[in-house]
Amino acid sequence: MVSRMDVPRTIDELDSGWLSAALGQEVTITSCAPVPLGYSTAMYRLELAGAGPIPDSVVVKLPVGGPVRQLLEGIGAYVREVTFYSELAKDVPVRVPTCYVAEIACESTDFVLVLEDLSGLEPANQLKGLTLELAETAVVELAKFHAWSWNHERLPGLAERFPPLDSERAAGVYGQFAQFFGLSWQSARELSVVADDVKQFGDSWGEMLPTFVTELATPRTIVHGELRADNLFLLPDGGLLMIDFQTVAQQAGIVDVAYLVAQSLPVEARRGNDEMLVRRYVDTLAALGVTDYDYERAWRQYRIALAFNLMLPGLAFMQYENTDDYGKQLLVEMLRRTSDAIETTGALDLLAVRP
Repeated sequence: MVSRMDVPRTIDELDSGWLSAALGQEVTITSCAPVPLGYSTAMYRLELAGAGPIPDSVVVKLPVGGPVRQLLEGIGAYVREVTFYSELAKDVPVRVPTCYVAEIACESTDFVLVLEDLSGLEPANQLKGLTLELAETAVVELAKFHAWSWNHERLPGLAERFPPLDSERAAGVYGQFAQFFGLSWQSARELSVVADDVKQFGDSWGEMLPTFVTELATPRTIVHGELRADNLFLLPDGGLLMIDFQTVAQQAGIVDVAYLVAQSLPVEARRGNDEMLVRRYVDTLAALGVTDYDYERAWRQYRIALAFNLMLPGLAFMQYENTDDYGKQLLVEMLRRTSDAIETTGALDLLAVRP
């Protein structure tokens, strides 16, 4: 990606002069405060003043440093998010933050995003979880997002930045994930909330990667990659706004649906409703012109995706000893929800790996 201008490496380098040039109008930064929510990025809230039609405040995202940055560079996280905001965000048929600036350096992954300040909106809560009604709304929004790029002719041109699941690039990334997952799983599997069959399945998760790729690489669409309650904001009209596009990729859209439902719905709210939510997804796709994806295929892929997505809470459990009490509760709850979804939908029977 070619940058239009020099990219600031730190918040100190992002001054009023740089921002004015980036926005194409004179602005003054009147205050700057860190937003203590970023793990993968350093975030700041800037208050602005100026004569033109500018927002009162914006949020700036910059890269973090150290090992976390090295990991994110390895999976192309920063390039993915800047690409999304610079090339796709204005066209997607779902609500995402307004992007004012999206720049990335030519010779490094130094980047800057200047985004809409969402502090006036209510974020969804991952530990509390979504209501079934909100989950259904989110599934409909995902169907809109996926239908927009379903087997689209532009997908090959985005493959380098949004790698398809069956690409060599993705194979390298998931190979690394499998190694880290194997280490983290040794502790995660000891939790009482993880079903015995899921414990044994997790022991061989890495061996199932070729199966997951075969089953979930198509029908190809652009996926969010990590849509859960923590990446959703509630809109006054009852709708939802999606954030965090560092894991955008190309694969079957139902993988997004399985992750959202299993991670964001409390077990009691999800049980008995998986099939309804999958039908809602398929019906919405059909209403939007995707008529070659039936419920039977979607339901099969959904259950396989539940097993595939065990990777994400399993990897996240690596942070258990380094997080606070809320974080510990959340990590355990994510594994409980995932395990229950895998167990109660018969995903392991479908994969023929149940002991």
